[in-house]
Amino acid sequence: MTIKLNDLNRWCWLDAQKALVLEGTRERRVRLHFNPEEPTRVYLLQPEEQRFLACVMPGDVRTVEFSAAGTLRIVVDVRNTGGVWMHTSETEPTFFEVPDPVIFTELAQRRHRNPELEEMMYRMQLNVERRLAQQAEEHAAHLAAIKRMSDHGRPAEQPADAPRAADESRAGKVRAPKPAGVSGSEKGGSKDGGEQPGDDGDGTTGSV
Repeated sequence: MTIKLNDLNRWCWLDAQKALVLEGTRERRVRLHFNPEEPTRVYLLQPEEQRFLACVMPGDVRTVEFSAAGTLRIVVDVRNTGGVWMHTSETEPTFFEVPDPVIFTELAQRRHRNPELEEMMYRMQLNVERRLAQQAEEHAAHLAAIKRMSDHGRPAEQPADAPRAADESRAGKVRAPKPAGVSGSEKGGSKDGGEQPGDDGDGTTGSV
């Protein structure tokens, strides 16, 4: 059986007469590792009471784990030794500093441009802006012309009975064309086919 203590510098002596203060605001999981020489009682000090957490027995590294929020105060009760060896990640820094760092990067400096190139780019930008403004004006004029054509080409208002009169004219009868060679006097002739007086119907003229 192997008892792993890992880095000994992480272990600290917790006196039974003092409290271990763990700063914090949110709820998190707390892990306390103990290496006791005798039975040790672990308590959590709260404003209302002293809450018992666990009893750690000697012989091996023991871990007490719980979840809580806010600032926590941990105390131990030991009869003979007066304290216990322990460590927790709550008291360890979450970062480290390099004493003599070696920097391999540097800030990039912008290269100075040719003044003539700057002037050329400025004039090109002015030309682009001028062209865009001209296109906007042409587009607005084109829309105005389309609107004027639409207003002028709108049909005039018709009276209420205009659609009905137009329908009746379309539905009227088509007159037959006049036969060729028929004059107006013949149209007004008699019903007997325009026979002359004294004609018997056989082409001879009757006597008087």
